[in-house]
Amino acid sequence: MLIEAGPAGPTPDLPAQIATWLDSWPTPFTSLDEAEAFLGHEAWARSLEEREDGWYPRWDRTTIINTVTELATTAYWPEWSRIACPTLLIQGEHGTMRPDEPAKMLTHRPHTHHTRIPDAAHDVHLDQPDRLYEAIRTFIA
Repeated sequence: MLIEAGPAGPTPDLPAQIATWLDSWPTPFTSLDEAEAFLGHEAWARSLEEREDGWYPRWDRTTIINTVTELATTAYWPEWSRIACPTLLIQGEHGTMRPDEPAKMLTHRPHTHHTRIPDAAHDVHLDQPDRLYEAIRTFIA
């Protein structure tokens, strides 16, 4: 299963985009309500840790940026084409996948099951957990 993910690469500016977004966070947040309002979902706010002067991310900025560096420089079309098992591609209606990527993925592997979740962005699991569950349950059945 792939959720809002694909083999397209490269996106050289992705690490810088993520760094800019992380650097825009007004940390420390003064409250979980402020964090939720800024981050857009309570799950993001609940991942913060409380310290004496406010709420901070539990993760390291450099580690986050380093985890996307390879994705930003490498396309995985040959690997995608070699997958032989049943595969479910889940895309949020308002997600961040490149517009042509799902269609190209289906061209390379026409037996891939593709589901587009309405009213969901990149965080499909947060935006539409019931619809995501149903898509996965249906695929597995």
